[in-house]
Amino acid sequence: MADTPAEAQERAKPGLVKTVVYSLLPALLLLALVEGGARVWLLFRPPIPVDVGQGFTGRIPLFVPDPTNFDYRITHPQKRVSFQTQRFLAQKPEGTLRIAALGESSVNYLDYEFSVWPDRIQPQMPQYDDIEIINCGGLSYGSHRLTLVAQEVLAYEPDVLMIYMGHNEFEELEQLQLANIKAATLQTTAEKLGIFVLMRDIQARRRIAGLEEAKEERMLADSVPDTSRAWGHEFTPAEVAERMDNFQRNLTNIIRMAKEQGVFVVIGTVPSNLIKPSLPGVDPQQWAEVEAMYARGAWDAGKKRAMEILMHTIRHQSSDKENGIIRSVAAAEEVPLADVEQAVTDAEPNHVPGQTLFSDHCHLNPQGNRILVDTYEPIIVQHFSGAKP
Repeated sequence: MADTPAEAQERAKPGLVKTVVYSLLPALLLLALVEGGARVWLLFRPPIPVDVGQGFTGRIPLFVPDPTNFDYRITHPQKRVSFQTQRFLAQKPEGTLRIAALGESSVNYLDYEFSVWPDRIQPQMPQYDDIEIINCGGLSYGSHRLTLVAQEVLAYEPDVLMIYMGHNEFEELEQLQLANIKAATLQTTAEKLGIFVLMRDIQARRRIAGLEEAKEERMLADSVPDTSRAWGHEFTPAEVAERMDNFQRNLTNIIRMAKEQGVFVVIGTVPSNLIKPSLPGVDPQQWAEVEAMYARGAWDAGKKRAMEILMHTIRHQSSDKENGIIRSVAAAEEVPLADVEQAVTDAEPNHVPGQTLFSDHCHLNPQGNRILVDTYEPIIVQHFSGAKP
């Protein structure tokens, strides 16, 4: 029986699914075009490396299997913004002494020293065919995140855990506030879209340009407080004490994890620049007192006053408080202490750190870095000189 005209017209209408598809098709085509354009753009301008979660979770490891050879580990692409790019065998080769250097940017910047150090110390331990150093120094990392790094790197059979940290215990809280851990999983998923990566990079480059401009303005400033970026968080005395308690607990946990696996641990004190420190929020008159002491040759008195000021400010460089914790933890856990602070102090012309051996408020220059490594060297060599590989 033939359809009536009304029935034929009704049958000719597209179904609900087709209607929805036809309605969305222009938008889908536009999204596909935009996504394709973003991916083409990223071919010519590679994405900015991003440490998703900024190391506050163990979800993204520091090292991952090398896709070209699964026997090797390489630095995770997302971690290369904070760590040196490295490659090493996951299973330590026979006859190799493997040193894992754990710390902050000061360790990260030891990459040149680590490239020449093995050749210098291997003749002192001829039973080893090779000395290998894994640089686990993270830019702006503090003891909270470095505890997770230590936990990971201990799985790679290091013989030595060389610890050098103490500058970032207040800065790391700011990093945690920026990390947005709850959104880390969503961000990792969204990174599969080229348009998301492109928009994120545009925003990041704008922020970087702003930070560079602010840095230039600070470099032109005259007063001490203006030469450093201040934190957006105001620490209470209770929070300051909590940061130091956390530092002590984290150091203790790292050392104990290593000792449980039979890894030799050596921890170093951390010197600070006491000539040109970074002192956000400090009254310039306070530091003027120190400068006046230095000017009239009262180096010991000036250094003492500088250390007092540093210890009682919110800082992103080590103070007597951090170094006191390092010394007490080393003694309590019965691990050797590499007294880098004393070695640097002794090497300065007037025994005030910062006269000749620093490149900024907390990082040593090449000569200072050599002193740093030299302070660890005899401790490691003495321990392993008679050991069997």
